[in-house]
Amino acid sequence: MIVRRIDSSTLPPALFTMFWVAQAVSLFGDRLHNFSLVALVNRFAENPGMTLPKIYLAMYLPIFTLAPLIGALIDRCSKRWVLVVTDLARGALVICIPLLFVHTGSFVPIMGIVFLLTTGNLFFSPAKSALIPELVPSDRLIRVNSILWSAGIVGMIGGFLGGGLIFDYVSWQSCFYLDGATYTFSAILLTGIAFRGRAAAASTAAATERRPSLMASIGEGLAAMRRSAAIMRSIGVQAIVFFGAGGFSVLAVVLIGKASPPGSSLGIGIAGLSIGLGMGIGSILANRIPAERRGLLERVLFVLLVPAAASFATGEGYVAITSGSFFAGLAAAPLVIVAESELQHRIGTRLRGIIFSFREILTRSLFVGSAFLFGILGNSIHNGVLLVILGLFLASIGVTWLVAMDDSRHTSTGTSGGPDGDH
Repeated sequence: MIVRRIDSSTLPPALFTMFWVAQAVSLFGDRLHNFSLVALVNRFAENPGMTLPKIYLAMYLPIFTLAPLIGALIDRCSKRWVLVVTDLARGALVICIPLLFVHTGSFVPIMGIVFLLTTGNLFFSPAKSALIPELVPSDRLIRVNSILWSAGIVGMIGGFLGGGLIFDYVSWQSCFYLDGATYTFSAILLTGIAFRGRAAAASTAAATERRPSLMASIGEGLAAMRRSAAIMRSIGVQAIVFFGAGGFSVLAVVLIGKASPPGSSLGIGIAGLSIGLGMGIGSILANRIPAERRGLLERVLFVLLVPAAASFATGEGYVAITSGSFFAGLAAAPLVIVAESELQHRIGTRLRGIIFSFREILTRSLFVGSAFLFGILGNSIHNGVLLVILGLFLASIGVTWLVAMDDSRHTSTGTSGGPDGDH
């Protein structure tokens, strides 16, 4: 099968700008949604350390059951229209959160909405990752991903900073209403790109008709992952980062709550802003490092997670929150960007949706598993101690994984001949 790649010239600069802005707006909605949920739990839950992992379970439960099927469906649909429809659905769903919580006062129906939102995310995230290499050539993937990450960071900072101000000084309900509006606006921006892709979709209709069954596609995707050390390396890096993010989010919320005035979400806003700034610098760094030095940089970035955790755990007040969050974001962003670009380059067109969905299963499963694990451990062990242990674990397992996979790539054959997983 011929790997089809749409040159970047087929997407006019104005439409790429719309894609960039839509990315920022959509991720603003994601971060505002995440912030609002965490702040809602922190303010109203009797035991935030245990309620938050339950929210995460509802958030990631669809991944365990629906992700492979959704990934195979994405490979059969217009990825551009998947983004539009998903944003519209998420906008409608998120507005239901304040209505249900005011009516019931319970987090149980909120978990149901979160479950549906995550199902939408399962369509959106793999479709976006799979679409990018169809819009730009492979030698520009890191640069474009860095640009799009910058858009996401703008959204993250706006979501956390704006969310904190709205939550504390307007109303917590307004956070969710604004969140719904951002998803709708993002869908409107993406519509132009979706219509631009109609001709391309028609030209590939014949190839789509020859696709194997859904179950065969799932099996083919798993086989492609297993035989490519490059794909496994990148997915492993992202999995380790997400495991760390799950534990960090639970442990940090408790420490932030102790450092903040009662009922205030200022600490969460500061943490989100600091992570965003760190990620912003990290995304610039990812785009400027020569390819031959990326392996060494990745190892250094994993080691950087140790002082990030120690700074957060051993300091006091907002200074500790700011420094620890900043260094965590600085380390995480380049790791994810480089791994994402490598995946987009290595995975063939026909299997991108399914493999990115498997990536979602692994990373999100580790996130929620880590959140539950450290939420339970936090009841008997000081959260600062657990953060240091988490940082040491991430550094050791991250460096070990990179060394092992790089050795495997150097000794194996057939992994340097271009995209994998498409025949």
